[in-house]
Amino acid sequence: MGVRGSRKGLKKSNTYQEPDLLVSVDDILKKAEKAGLYTENALHIEDLISTFGDIEIKYEAMDAAKSGSLSYKDGKWIMCINSNHNKKRQRFTMAHELGHYMLHKGKNVEFVDTTFFRSAEMDSIEYNANEFASRLLMPENKLRKLIDVDKIKNIGTLAEKFYVSSAAMKYRVISLGYKIKDNG
Repeated sequence: MGVRGSRKGLKKSNTYQEPDLLVSVDDILKKAEKAGLYTENALHIEDLISTFGDIEIKYEAMDAAKSGSLSYKDGKWIMCINSNHNKKRQRFTMAHELGHYMLHKGKNVEFVDTTFFRSAEMDSIEYNANEFASRLLMPENKLRKLIDVDKIKNIGTLAEKFYVSSAAMKYRVISLGYKIKDNG
């Protein structure tokens, strides 16, 4: 899945432009590989975030509809994660908030996120943070190898390999162009 739209003919302006997702994600994936931040296919997202000196992770009890937030306070980015959510949701939230940090920190000083993948209407900042998180936690090359070479076709099994939810895996598999069998 590529970046939508065309950059051809764009002129410099004072309006905000979304950064290219692939460059940032690929750079972070290389950093994680080099640092050995994986157990098989599962990225140690909290350890990765700790390599950024200006991000602090805090776990807080929040309303069920709120997954997390990222805010800039006193020279540091504070990433708050809903302690009531399950570990897989927390991992995705951390990756999503890291997406805001990498892609949008120049645009805003606070991001508050509700539960992901549940709303048909998502603005481009939230969409891009979700895409960033999906690409970070479920890298295309690793996922395609499991599906195409290792012949793993079950969404739940794939989700376990990356320690993500089945909903996140289904979204990622579809975004890579795979068809999902309808069990209904």
